Amino acid sequence: MITQSKIEYIHRLIDESLAAGDGSIELKGKFIGDEGVEALVLSEKLSEIEDLDLTSNVLTWRGAAHLSRCDRFHKLKRLYLGENNIADKGTAALIGAPFLDGLSVLDLRFNNIGIPGGLALAQCERFSKLQVFVLQENQVEDETLVTLAKCPSFGNLRKLNFYRTGISVNGIKILAKSKVLKKVKHLNLGRNYLHPVSAKALAQTKTLTNIETLLMFDTAIGDEGVKAIMDSGAFPKLKTFRVT
Repeated sequence: MITQSKIEYIHRLIDESLAAGDGSIELKGKFIGDEGVEALVLSEKLSEIEDLDLTSNVLTWRGAAHLSRCDRFHKLKRLYLGENNIADKGTAALIGAPFLDGLSVLDLRFNNIGIPGGLALAQCERFSKLQVFVLQENQVEDETLVTLAKCPSFGNLRKLNFYRTGISVNGIKILAKSKVLKKVKHLNLGRNYLHPVSAKALAQTKTLTNIETLLMFDTAIGDEGVKAIMDSGAFPKLKTFRVT
């Protein structure tokens, strides 16, 4: 059971954050834990909040569950939950949150999310307003990327981060043909199992033509892969292409 002192502490942190007057609750690195989230959702000052940053707060699925049951976030647009441990169980809870339909940014980097959690997100039909989706450092693998690339709910994405998610050429082939993700401008595929054949598949896209930033560092696409992409003409708006 959460203590009164914990509730008072968290609400004091909320007041300090709101003092900036920008409609944000910034609790990054405060290590508030699951009980801290339980206290946070009791606050009566959440209805106007647009940004909630809970990055690096030692949260587990329980913290995600507390968030998912909160119906006080009437205007929440940007949710940062990176560098926690909500895992698949937390993801399953999160997709039932009342505020999900209004999100434009969802950052879940480094959360020990696997294929089940990735699929739960990718199959969710409540992300029609989402523009930035970060799954970096979660082993959600090809199954998640393939499912997401076919899900109409993600049609407004502008930024997609799949850095070190265990994807391979199998996922890239489907990504390259995705009509859903045609609005994406920033695509991070770094540190995955990608070789020249992956780059060649991407270079054949006829739908990802709005990409301005393409990150493929820490892959094995090599000079051959770089040449395939640069010579393809598939990315007429490309401004930044990073490889190592």
